[in-house]
Amino acid sequence: WLKLKALAQSPQRADSLTLRVFVGRRHLRTGGPSHGMAGDSPRHVRSAPALKNPVAEAAARSAEAAKGAEAAQALPPTVSSTRSLPLPAAARRPARDRRFTAAGAQAERPSSGDASPSSATNEGAKSEATALLDRNAGRFCLLVLGATGVVFGDIGTSPLYTFSGIFVGVLNTTEPTPRDIVDAFSMIFWMLTLVVGIKYVCLVMRVSHHGEGGTFAMLQTILEGPKAASAGSGALAPRTKSAVVFLAMLGVSLVAGDGCITPAISVLSALEGIPAAIGEDAQVAIAIAILLLIFLMQRSGSKIIGMVAGPVMVVWFLTIAGLGVHSLARNPTSARHVFSGFSPAAFVNFWIHGNYSGVSAWRSLAGVVLSVTGAEALYADLGHFGAAPISSAWFGLVYPCLVLQYMGQAAALIENPEGVVKPFYNAVPQELKWPVLILATFATVVASQAMITGLFSILTQAHALKFLPRIQVLHTNPDEQGQVYIPEANWTLCTMCIAICLAFRSSSSLAGAYGIAVTSTFLVTTCLLWLVLRRVWRWPLLAALGVIVPMLVIDVALWSANVLKIVESGWVPVVISAVLCLLMHTHHWGRALEESVMASEADAEAKEIEASGAPSGLATLSTLPALLGALRGSGLARTEKVAVFLTPYAWRVPRTVGAVATTLGCLPRTIVLLSVRVEPVPFVSEEDRATFKARGEGVFSAILHFGYAEPLTAERFAIYKALARMARSHAAAHPGLAPLAALGACEEPCNEQLENAACDDAAAVVEEGRMATTRQQPQQQPPHGHGPTFVLHNLHYATRQDAGHGCWDHFRIALYSFLVLNARKPIRFFGLEGGSTMEISVVRFL
Repeated sequence: WLKLKALAQSPQRADSLTLRVFVGRRHLRTGGPSHGMAGDSPRHVRSAPALKNPVAEAAARSAEAAKGAEAAQALPPTVSSTRSLPLPAAARRPARDRRFTAAGAQAERPSSGDASPSSATNEGAKSEATALLDRNAGRFCLLVLGATGVVFGDIGTSPLYTFSGIFVGVLNTTEPTPRDIVDAFSMIFWMLTLVVGIKYVCLVMRVSHHGEGGTFAMLQTILEGPKAASAGSGALAPRTKSAVVFLAMLGVSLVAGDGCITPAISVLSALEGIPAAIGEDAQVAIAIAILLLIFLMQRSGSKIIGMVAGPVMVVWFLTIAGLGVHSLARNPTSARHVFSGFSPAAFVNFWIHGNYSGVSAWRSLAGVVLSVTGAEALYADLGHFGAAPISSAWFGLVYPCLVLQYMGQAAALIENPEGVVKPFYNAVPQELKWPVLILATFATVVASQAMITGLFSILTQAHALKFLPRIQVLHTNPDEQGQVYIPEANWTLCTMCIAICLAFRSSSSLAGAYGIAVTSTFLVTTCLLWLVLRRVWRWPLLAALGVIVPMLVIDVALWSANVLKIVESGWVPVVISAVLCLLMHTHHWGRALEESVMASEADAEAKEIEASGAPSGLATLSTLPALLGALRGSGLARTEKVAVFLTPYAWRVPRTVGAVATTLGCLPRTIVLLSVRVEPVPFVSEEDRATFKARGEGVFSAILHFGYAEPLTAERFAIYKALARMARSHAAAHPGLAPLAALGACEEPCNEQLENAACDDAAAVVEEGRMATTRQQPQQQPPHGHGPTFVLHNLHYATRQDAGHGCWDHFRIALYSFLVLNARKPIRFFGLEGGSTMEISVVRFL
């Protein structure tokens, strides 16, 4: 951005500079970004080649335009290569907003009295670059504002309880000495600097998978390995891959466990500063009302919340910085002592020579960690705002304001050590008590947003990567792909927060439950970062050790100090994290087991076809060759209908095809096997959304491609429109697809009428091989002919008696079956409510 400004001021130096063009919340570096860094472009979509300097190109085009109209018309757009940037259609800006165009440079031909063509060219190029600079600068400032409100709410409200957590909650003292207070401030300052500033902002946020952050994005980066084929690093060994995947699931589960504690403790700590005396029951009731308000707001999305929360948090940070400066000014002698806390010697003194040296100093880390809670949300929210806005907000506003506030608290505590019970409010002037309390309450409402939005992001990735069953993911902002809302997660989290608030009733009792999940997340992130440094970035061993070992020492110290909390109340987030990790691991394990069973069935079927030339029966069809062979040789009746069979894998023929053939004795003339494939990239461009292939015998394969960070909603699937587009493109060669083209005639899928297909007299409800036909009443006839029937399966799982499963495997198979059966129903999930659908119950033995 700054280089673009330089280009606008001096276009003559255009050829010697490198340009970054901001597109949405990601940016494209003209030299091509390195793998695993912010700004990567997906492998699945066409990557943009290196860009030439836009100002120089604009000047050249203007000069050519001045020579003649033909030459000007033959020139391409200024930055035509940005046409293939990996932005989805909903997130794309108009051409004038997201790339340079030739319009600004192709000035009118000068008349005899005009300035020279070269002068007009330079002026046009400068105005074009300046206009783009202004647009991107405004958008960047909005992203910084949103990041301030959404990302830093949690860490921004930590001053409400950090000092009391150290001295009252852990060290059990209400009269710390001035030396202890300065040393505690030193630990807080260095934790903010090392953990948040250096580890997360400067290093971890550089590990983005095509602009997305979070544990699963880091997992995808590790599994892909280095971009260069000559890097000498192949795929991970199976055991190593399983361990890395488990670490990623554990990290996500720990973030979720922490997310259940953050809203409750933030709200309770803010309400404890009410000057008027109110009962504990009233305080809890107000906290529950605020929590309900927080979760009711989530449906509006992080864009709207960020617009509201951004100004609130900016005012909050400026207020706490002002309060800190006020305390320092009122206590100049104490302020001089506090400034000594910037020296690492104060940190060391607390551990070696202080009143709480040794084991007590180590235990105090359980309170110090409260100052950095919310750091893990920085990385999870990377996909919402981008690395540059988050980094700018941290170093430009959040970090200095927090340091000033902690300095002011330390100076006030030196003068009044008894105020350590409520260190924040005791440092507030009496006339500002109520305004600051109201502002703190709003800030704590915002504080919960960082964790909630980060949790939505990583759960969306977990859903797309098949760690979770079907859940509803709503896209709240058409301009930003990463801003999503998950109703199931939102209300489950709301219920847990209210239950925790009722159980603990105060922030001091809840502080014991806070920290164990956060520090465990720190530890998991460091372990995964080691793999990124060595496997992806190819750092030398000594350099990687020089970075990871200090981080590991800090993380282990923080984690071990918080482990002691498990006996008191720390077991709450641990249990929540363990349950979620079990569910994700079971679903991932069940999918892998199911895939291995299907692969075994396909191998057995291939051998059978090789031996006898045809499959043994229609009911057990599982592969395309078997289906095509059965259609050629069985003499099965074919009706003049179209049926779309949904299948989880493109190569797999679903059991619903065999169930229809054996139960009804016929199959439709046109069979479309439709599958959804999640690619190992965050987003897939619209032009690469769907692929189509004719298999013969009236069988077609259609695949819809999505990125793992795209919300899989009915609107995003747009199955009717996708099938209609494919049918119109191939109807000339395959007339049997003509009924599918009628699907695009209606604007809304739920208003499209689809005729029932394939044997109208079939109405049976069957378990284990029998069929359940679900037929919805037609609302509106399609414009042309009969529409298709969508055939889905309702899977049940049972244990094979000869598989040798133990009790644990039996339990996991039952849990996996429970998760699948209670997921979002496929008819609603894929947006097929208004059509003719047929659901077949199938039992699969594992």
